[in-house]
Order: sequence, then C-alpha cells, then structure tokens
Amino acid sequence: MSRPRLVTAVAALATLTILACHPTLAKSIGADVWNVPALNDQLRESTGASERLDIEDDEIKRRIDLKETIIEELLAGRITLAEATAKFTELNATRPKYMEAIRASFPGATDQEKAARNVISYSLTRTPVDTRAAVSQKFDAELEKMIALSGTH
Repeated sequence: MSRPRLVTAVAALATLTILACHPTLAKSIGADVWNVPALNDQLRESTGASERLDIEDDEIKRRIDLKETIIEELLAGRITLAEATAKFTELNATRPKYMEAIRASFPGATDQEKAARNVISYSLTRTPVDTRAAVSQKFDAELEKMIALSGTH
C-alpha cells in the first residue's frame, strides 16, 4: 500500500473511531449516519413543520393583502373609517393575539375605538407625507363621530 493511501486510511479510521466514541459530536456535525431512521424522522418532522409554516405564511400574506385593499378603499374615500374598522376587526377575530396587541398599543375606551386607531395608524403609514396631516385630521373627525354614535364617552 502506498504511503498516501495508508495515511488516508489511518485518518479515516481515526475519524470514525472518534465519531463512534462521541456520538454527540457526530450528531452535531451531521455525521451520525448509523442513525438513519432517526434522521428520516427528523426530516419528516422538519418537512411537516416547513409545510405548516408555508401555510401560515400564505395566510398572513392573504390577510395583509386584504388589509392593504381595505386601506386603499379607505384612503380613496370609498369606505368610511367605521367600515374599515369593522373589516379589520372581522379579519382579526380569528387571531385573539392581534386584539391583545391592539389593546396594548392603542388608547381608547372600547375595543372598537382602539381598533379604529389601529386602522388610522395603518392608513397613515401608507399616506404621502405631504397629505398625512390632512388625512389624520379627517380620520380623527370620523373617529370622534364613531365614538359619539357608540355613546362610550
């Protein structure tokens, strides 16, 4: 046997011996090939998790698209703040954590008022800077009407 082949064989044998004696090391570098069934289980779990995340990702993108459409309608004057708020609230109904975040982030006496403030905030970030103040005043006036109609203040 030639010297380079002997050195290679000895190095390979030493590496296998180290990996066999230290299975956590082998696992951490992905060299625990003797554990193929467990690796296949991990692959199936990862694939399932990835598919679930893809589905959730698609749902989040769909919700964002719907909210963007609602905001476009609101900013174009085709729907009122009250209508946009109702649509946002309907979209958020399946996600209780969203309303928790809205309650924590926006002032107001009711969930409707807090949700309306969320819609206003969402809208203003999509409004050109030079018209933002006027749009904000318009929405604040609409919000005051909503509050007066609800009788909460």
